[in-house]
Amino acid sequence: MPVRVSALLPVDGEYIVDYPNLRLQERKNLTAIQLLAYAGQYETAAAAISKALGIDCPTTPGTCGFDNHTQLVWNGPNSWMVITSDEESGRKPGELLETLKKAVGELAAVVDQSHGRCGLRLSGSHARTVMAKNCAIDLHPGAFKTGNCALTPVAHMSVLVVQIDDTPSYDLFVARSLARSFAHAIEHACKEFA
Repeated sequence: MPVRVSALLPVDGEYIVDYPNLRLQERKNLTAIQLLAYAGQYETAAAAISKALGIDCPTTPGTCGFDNHTQLVWNGPNSWMVITSDEESGRKPGELLETLKKAVGELAAVVDQSHGRCGLRLSGSHARTVMAKNCAIDLHPGAFKTGNCALTPVAHMSVLVVQIDDTPSYDLFVARSLARSFAHAIEHACKEFA
C-alpha cells in the first residue's frame, strides 16, 4: 500500500491552529470509503454495514452514526461514506476496506476514496462562530447538533460537515486538491479569537 502523505504537510509539518477555546487540526491518515447499495439491497446492506462497524447505519438524510474513531455518514439515497483515521482507530491501512468488502459482498459497491479527501477538526466554544462566517447552513444547536451532517459550500468549496459533539466540534472533509485553500480560509476565520 502506498505511503499516505498529507495534503497539508508542506504547510508546516503538522497542521495545528491553537487559540484559546478554538482548535483547528488535520485528521491524519484518513480512510474514506463510499458505499452504494445496489437496487433492492438497501436494508440488507445497511444491516451488514452496521454489523461490520458496530455503528447504527443512518437511514435519515443529514444524519450519521459514529464511535470514537469512525463516522458512518448518510450522504445520499442508498449511499454512505465511512470515514476513520487509521492512526486513531488502530487499524492497518486497507483493513477497513477489506472488512467492508467482505461484509457487504454483493449488496453494495465499495469504493476507496481515501486518496481524494482531507479532513480537519474544528473544535472549541468559538467553532460555531467560525463556521458561521463561511457556511450558509443553520448551525444553531436546535437545528444542527451532534450526529448531524451536511454536504454544503464552506468558503465556496464543497465540504462534508459532521458535528461530532456538543463542544461543538466539527469534522470537515474536503477534496484533497482544495485542502490548502480550505485550511487557509478556516484559519483566517479563526484569527479574531487569537
